[in-house]
Amino acid sequence: MLKDEKPLAVFCERFPSNPDFELIPERFFAPYVEAGLFVAFECVIADARGAKTRFVLYANEGEDWRIHAYMLLKKTAIFSGWGEGFERMEGSLLGYEDWQNDAYIEMVFNGRARAHSPAPSSSTS
Repeated sequence: MLKDEKPLAVFCERFPSNPDFELIPERFFAPYVEAGLFVAFECVIADARGAKTRFVLYANEGEDWRIHAYMLLKKTAIFSGWGEGFERMEGSLLGYEDWQNDAYIEMVFNGRARAHSPAPSSSTS
């Protein structure tokens, strides 16, 4: 983010969190937020079963629209289910290029489908 290579960082943890285990590195981002280089946002959302997740997001100054779009994406996925389209949108919001999203989608979705599908049968006539 400091090199302007990625515009958004997202961290999440179960809520309430374990006070003995720091999962989200807020103290490392704090100086950049205080200096105005990063915008910070925090919220807690519940899934369909009521389990709560705390999100802490950081965006480069001027890229804070990504935070709101990301949270809308997550909230919408709670009701409609996560899938390839949401995965691609998440990657784009995080700043990955199309070819990087394509490779990841191929690996996660299409590769998994091939790994679980039966091998083609060979028949001799």
